[in-house]
Formats: sequence, C-alpha cells, structure tokens
Amino acid sequence: MHEEQRVSAGVAVAAVVLGLMAMVGLLIAGFSAFALFIAHSALIPRITSVRVAAGALDVLLFALVILATFTIVGLFRRNSWARYSMIFLGLLDFVVFAIMAAGVLVARVRSGMGAMTLPNNPNVTLGQILLWLAAFCAMLALIGVWWMAYFGRSRMLGTFSGPAARLTQ
Repeated sequence: MHEEQRVSAGVAVAAVVLGLMAMVGLLIAGFSAFALFIAHSALIPRITSVRVAAGALDVLLFALVILATFTIVGLFRRNSWARYSMIFLGLLDFVVFAIMAAGVLVARVRSGMGAMTLPNNPNVTLGQILLWLAAFCAMLALIGVWWMAYFGRSRMLGTFSGPAARLTQ
C-alpha cells in the first residue's frame, strides 16, 4: 500500500468497532428471526401485530448491518460517502442507546423493584443490575458521540476528499 492510500488508526479502530457492533446486531437479528419463524418461541407471542412488529425490527436491523458492512468497506477505500454514513450511524447509535439507558433508569425508579434481591445471590439487587445495564447502554451511546465528533472534523473532510477518495467504486 502506498502511504497516501493508508487510512488513519482512528478510522481503522472506528471500522473495527462498527464491525463488532454489526456482528452483534446480526446475531441478535438472526436469533430473533429464528425465534419468530422457526422455533415458535414464547418470547414472541402469536399475536399478529406483535409478530409483524418483531419481523419489521429484524428487517431494520439486517438493513443496518448491510449499511455497516458497506460503510466499513467504504472507510478503508476512503470513499467520501462512508464518512457521512459514519456520522449518520453515530447519530443513530447515540439516539438509540441514550433512549435505552434513560428507559432502563426510568424503569428502575418506576418499577419499585430496585431493592429486590436475586434469589441465588442476596448481595445483588435488581436495581444494581439495572444501573449496570444503563451504564453499558450509556457507554454504547458514547461510541456514537465519538463517531460523530471524529468523522465530523474538518481534517476528516480532507482525508475523505483527497485523490484516493472516490465517490464511486
């Protein structure tokens, strides 16, 4: 590879993180589709509207995995659209995981089960588990902030608009 065609370490790390998140998304969508269509699991009841909504979420998640895959390839090829795709995915990541973190915290407060201990470990409460889950969702939301800030910099505009950056191919 020529020096002018190398991507920066930050772009490579962002692509790897996006790849990991896409693989997890693919696993979730695959298991959900399996539970929906093949296993006839009790996790997804046999109510038509629920099954349609679950199927629509699976399709949306598969579409995001496909977008992430194309974005990863575009990042390494330094295509200019890949930068905008990363900003979009960062915004989507931030919004989804911030809402999830807030929802978990609201559910913790409103459920009244925050002090409930686990039957097999009385030293751990449901409230502690929900706090850890909210913290995990907040960390995932911060990945979206990182992507938006990193790929929104003017330096990235130059990185993805140079001679090696192409709109097509």
